[in-house]
Amino acid sequence: MPPLPAPGRNPERRRLLRRVTGLALTGLAGPVLAQAAAAPAGQASARAAGAARNATPPIGAKIDLPSTRLLDGREIAPAYWRDKVVVVELWASWCPFCKRQNPHLDRLHRAHAGAGLEVLALSIDRNPEDARRYMREHGYAFHAAMFDERWHAAIGRPKGLPIVWVIGRDGALKQVEIGEMFPEDVEELARWRTA
Repeated sequence: MPPLPAPGRNPERRRLLRRVTGLALTGLAGPVLAQAAAAPAGQASARAAGAARNATPPIGAKIDLPSTRLLDGREIAPAYWRDKVVVVELWASWCPFCKRQNPHLDRLHRAHAGAGLEVLALSIDRNPEDARRYMREHGYAFHAAMFDERWHAAIGRPKGLPIVWVIGRDGALKQVEIGEMFPEDVEELARWRTA
């Protein structure tokens, strides 16, 4: 079998490496599968129900974006996102992978917000003040809020950090990425502006 091309030259391989790295870094892939195999039938079905609740909707599914209270106190109604591409990131102030990815998302937001592509970062920090402090310290321009039950119902909550969902102008889910994205992959998200 010929060797795989270097990650920098093959976007599909970069995406695969990112997904595998994200699963490996969570340390959950093996234990979750082992628990499911060993669990009694009732526990297995409860876990399956929890997994379904946490699953991301399929690509192409319509996403009903909820009202969002930003970390700065402003409220964004669902109508605000109409006819825009929304790049939603799940992150935490303590996540090193998020820390490396966020500057690239901020550049994406600054470059394309005027053209209808905006970034909304949803923090899973337990203390909202940690997320506010992080945003102040870094001076990011993208929108930031806390991940809550309304967002959980809208987009799910798969394992891993960071996670990026791209919701198109038509309200449909276009792309999902689990794990840190390479800078060039974040830049490629701009293609959804015209899709």
